[in-house]
Amino acid sequence: MPNEELERICFNCSHFLPASMEEATEFGICLNDEAFEPFIEELLENLNYASCQDLINRKKFSGEKEACADFEELESIEIDDNSTLGRELLRLKEAGELTPESFEQALLEEQIRNIDLSTVPVDKYITQLKDPDPEKQRKAISSLGGFISLGNKAAFKLLFNFFKDLPPPNTIEEVHFKKELLRYLERSDTKTILLPHLIDELYRTPSNNTTRQWISDIFKFLKYSPLDEIREPLEQMLKDKRFSFRLKQKMRYILSQGEYW
Repeated sequence: MPNEELERICFNCSHFLPASMEEATEFGICLNDEAFEPFIEELLENLNYASCQDLINRKKFSGEKEACADFEELESIEIDDNSTLGRELLRLKEAGELTPESFEQALLEEQIRNIDLSTVPVDKYITQLKDPDPEKQRKAISSLGGFISLGNKAAFKLLFNFFKDLPPPNTIEEVHFKKELLRYLERSDTKTILLPHLIDELYRTPSNNTTRQWISDIFKFLKYSPLDEIREPLEQMLKDKRFSFRLKQKMRYILSQGEYW
């Protein structure tokens, strides 16, 4: 027989997050609310509600509320004795602590674990990345960085394309901006895709006191990269008169390593 369709209320939606992990509650927040974008990683990966507690208090609502058009039905949870949820329920039972409240709390925690942000669409950030308001742009970058940490490949692709379209830095502010972007992109398990672009950055970026930090970060990235992927481009740079003796010493040092740092 087909599964019974869940009632279309917010509590049964995959975007609904309980407003507290300290106690069972009917109140929660909607993860589709843009106000929570900068805190997604802290809420879901670290269960750090303190990162935006005031915002949660202002935005929380009853899960009994009728769902909106973005409603996505929760997948049913099968309780396996060897699963995280199953082991927790067994622990509560053996400790004599299994009550309706503790059972609901365990289910809420399981709901959070089952939220898969690695496949969340990120198209809405395209416009935000181009926003002339630096604060809105940085919020979008921070949110994408959080999604990248959770394995979202679409977020990595979007932020990487934005990164590639930036010209070489000329001011210390632009240097810090690029350093921040690279820090977020480095979180991806496919970060070696960055290598050709970073090599190109070394050719395009003038070496001076302003850009020193940015060039140092690029070499730091290369230092921890697979030697077989950077050997040829570095050997080519060693032959190029545009690079200073100091930079070539960095290249030789990296090439002298036969393994990861």
